[in-house]
Amino acid sequence: MSTITASSLIKSTAIAVIVASVGLALSFQSAARDITESFDVDSGGELFLRTDVGKLVIDTHNSDEVLLEVGVSGKQSDKFSVESEANGNDVKIIGKMEKQKSWGWNQSPKVTFRVTVPKEYNLEIHTSGGSIDIEDLIGNVDAHTSGGSIEVGSITGNVKLKTSGGSILTEAIHGELDAHTSGGSIRVTMAQQLTEDAELTTSGGSITAYLIEDISIDIDASTSGGRVRSDFDVNGRVKKQSIRGEINGGGPRLELHTSGGSISIKSL
Repeated sequence: MSTITASSLIKSTAIAVIVASVGLALSFQSAARDITESFDVDSGGELFLRTDVGKLVIDTHNSDEVLLEVGVSGKQSDKFSVESEANGNDVKIIGKMEKQKSWGWNQSPKVTFRVTVPKEYNLEIHTSGGSIDIEDLIGNVDAHTSGGSIEVGSITGNVKLKTSGGSILTEAIHGELDAHTSGGSIRVTMAQQLTEDAELTTSGGSITAYLIEDISIDIDASTSGGRVRSDFDVNGRVKKQSIRGEINGGGPRLELHTSGGSISIKSL
């Protein structure tokens, strides 16, 4: 029968503490990292960004280059990778989360993509988990998130926005606009005459649309849980929960629908 002495116990404890400290230090080293890249491009190109997780922040500058900064921290950060490449004036960025067979797959790291593009540039961006914030831009925007809000500055170009769980907010949009959310409010500014049909829909929130004073459209607005109000005279059918008809003689069709909130159609 072996006997554990006080000195051997202290020695074993000290070794365990050292091992734990080293492991903790290595854990902190792998928990946070930054990825940076730069690409020489000309204005008018396109950023294609798709990631399994992460917040997307798109800034602009008066320079012919795309700057990429990715911050990764937290649990499972070592399972997240970023691939990027340039093809002419276009830049492609892919963020991938290595799938785990265990329950640890749900412990996603904290990821933030900050991409700075030329002032005149097109965007096609998609995140499966995070918010999207886009600065003023001249170009077309197609932005989609499976879980977060979308905020867009002043855009000169056509805009498509979709989120499965968050609000949508835009400044002045000088182009066509479609916006859809499954769980949040929509507040947009349409700063020019529509030339194509447009649609704003939400399953759980209010809709506020600011339109130019002399806009000519066919309006179709309805809610299942609120009221519809308009600053414009509508030639058609106006009810408490729906408005259908022509504004300023009619034109492209603007649809606004919500299952749980009010709709306000306001004049700029």
